[in-house]
Amino acid sequence: MNAPSKTKTQTFNLLSIGHRGVGKTVFLVGSYAEQKSNSGSRKSSTWFDCQDTQVQHNLNTLLEYIAQTGQYPPATMKITNFNFTAKTQNLFGEKDLCQFRWWDIPGEICNNDNPNFQKMVMESHGCCVFIDTYTLFNNAAYSQTLQGIVKQVETIASLARQSGLTYIFAIVLTKCDLLAENPQKLLKIEENIRPLMARLDANQIQYRRFYSTIPIVTNGKMSVLQAKGASAPLLWLATELSKIHRKGKPQSLASGFNRLLDNTAQPLPTSRFRGADGKTKNQQLWGMAALVSLLAIAVALLIGLGVGLFESSTEQVQSSPNEKIQQYQEILDQSPNDPDALLQLSRLYSELTQFDKALPLMEKLVDQQPEKADFLFELAGLYALNGNKQKEERVYDKILKLDPKSILALTSKATLRIEQGDKEAAKALFSRAEAAAPTDALKQEIRKMADKAQSKPNP
Repeated sequence: MNAPSKTKTQTFNLLSIGHRGVGKTVFLVGSYAEQKSNSGSRKSSTWFDCQDTQVQHNLNTLLEYIAQTGQYPPATMKITNFNFTAKTQNLFGEKDLCQFRWWDIPGEICNNDNPNFQKMVMESHGCCVFIDTYTLFNNAAYSQTLQGIVKQVETIASLARQSGLTYIFAIVLTKCDLLAENPQKLLKIEENIRPLMARLDANQIQYRRFYSTIPIVTNGKMSVLQAKGASAPLLWLATELSKIHRKGKPQSLASGFNRLLDNTAQPLPTSRFRGADGKTKNQQLWGMAALVSLLAIAVALLIGLGVGLFESSTEQVQSSPNEKIQQYQEILDQSPNDPDALLQLSRLYSELTQFDKALPLMEKLVDQQPEKADFLFELAGLYALNGNKQKEERVYDKILKLDPKSILALTSKATLRIEQGDKEAAKALFSRAEAAAPTDALKQEIRKMADKAQSKPNP
């Protein structure tokens, strides 16, 4: 009998599309928490885990932030990679299904012609698209902004299709728990997203939608994420991509586009895919008119995705980022210390990746409200993005004066101390963080991170 051949585990890059505050980071943390809590009693034949100690630390730190504050973590300020391994169980035991890389990216990078986002789009194999159901239900104007999402999904799908690639989307409807179990509200959501789904179906885009409910539940003094089914979109993407690329190396949009320019790409044959209703449908080829329009789309992707998620059109009433900046600047001209204008203008500049302009506004806001830990963490993030590690560390000191047991501030400061070659100070900070950790699992993760940091040679 021949020994089974060993094949290299495939790796997939998963793109995320969604504006700031839609819940991308909460989705990731909730998915991780759910998989972690289920590790002792597997009820599914497919799951994922993480062996990267740094990634484990980052996720556990976010969970600890939730446990201590009872609040969702602050919005992502920089691109962060999270690597996971999807596993499956069959008659022959446990095996690796694939590896996947999740890019947790600030919403503003999704929203503009950002070179980093363009690169991630072209290197991706699948995508999670996030829609805020709470805002959709409470703000009628929000449904208009979904047109931007539709156009971007159509653009990516069109390029993939004409490059001979199969690209899939998980549509994640976030914050459903905020709407409670009210059939009337669910009907309203269904009504608002129906045009989006109709256009995806009309373009025969392969997708599946998921309802995401990740509430925070307080038990005594501790708060935890009650994530149920949160990881389903990631497991679905990993499973479907593994099926698609089972017989060959995964092809990204960039490789497919190069083949298209070389005239070697073969259009996808008529195939079958699973739509939102879970039923299989035929996927037909677009005609020559679609191919002609694709050339313009491809050029737009190379010089910058032509359609941002929430850019205004002539039919929309929403202000453009520049118009919003002007509005808040006018408020500050009249009232220089207006806290809401300072906060919103700082975040707008961050959304445009103009962190040098966002920084002084957040500094001024923190001077006014030095007791707000959330603002302090945002300020620390801006210092990090501007490369000022000394001031970043000073902010962590201020946070620790407010809360000496802040695990996020302790471990962040310890990391900076390691970078400066001060291992003794870092060791003390890690020890404080470990002592403050409420669970043995988190204490162990902090200990692992400290041991790894101590083993590094001095810079």
